[in-house]
Amino acid sequence: MEQHAIPRQITSFEFKLIGFLTIKQFIYLLISIPTGILIFYIFPVPILNFLLGLTVAGVGIAFAFIPINDRPMEVWVRNLMKRLSSPTQYFFKKQNPAIYFLKDLVFADDPHRVMSHIDSQQKLSKYLSSKIKADNRKRNQEISSLFTDSFASLLGKKNKPQVAPATAVPKSAPQAPGINPPPQPKIKAPFLTGLVKNYKQTALTGVLIYIKKEPGSDPIRILKTNSHGIFATYNPLPPSEYFLEVKDPKGTFFFDTMKIRIENVNEKPVEIMSKEMM
Repeated sequence: MEQHAIPRQITSFEFKLIGFLTIKQFIYLLISIPTGILIFYIFPVPILNFLLGLTVAGVGIAFAFIPINDRPMEVWVRNLMKRLSSPTQYFFKKQNPAIYFLKDLVFADDPHRVMSHIDSQQKLSKYLSSKIKADNRKRNQEISSLFTDSFASLLGKKNKPQVAPATAVPKSAPQAPGINPPPQPKIKAPFLTGLVKNYKQTALTGVLIYIKKEPGSDPIRILKTNSHGIFATYNPLPPSEYFLEVKDPKGTFFFDTMKIRIENVNEKPVEIMSKEMM
């Protein structure tokens, strides 16, 4: 494929003044060539006058016609002079006057005011850090108590329900014989309970637990964790060994198949943890 040069300096077009010469080129030639001829005739040394005159004329011709990397010679010389004349080290002056709106602040020249300001800042930071720690501790206790109460309610270990106080019967109105108070409903304890969490001890919601007799067989029972990561079943199973296959419908967490022994009474809950390590 034929290559084409990319046009450059399209905004720096210079009009031609005399033939193919621009104004700058004409000025360079007008100054350098006569100056070289003048040096050739004025300088007394025969060979040296020729070299000096040729050098002066060549510099003007180079400035007029020889670009380097598509930039005129004058640009390179100007940048060189600017770089050589610009400072290379900078010093910070600490005695600069304060800005006008900072002059009346507490960090003025009085050292006692400065120390009192620093001391108050330290006390404020200490107070805020202790308050944040206390709030976090209180929040953790509330979460822990909430989790304990919900887990105990599923295990049937809560306090017995309070019996509503009987309505006071006036002495003048004798109670009808043969009428007994209605029996209170009994809370049915779950047969099997468990908890599903990740490595950060965070309860996982909506995880499915498949109870199977053998790996790969049809599930006998399918359970699902609630908002606290707890699952439970109230229908008893025959005492035997069962396999628990745990699956996350979202595909975020993964679990190994567990083999557990189920008896007629299972007081200890099953704890299932995801197998990711980070």
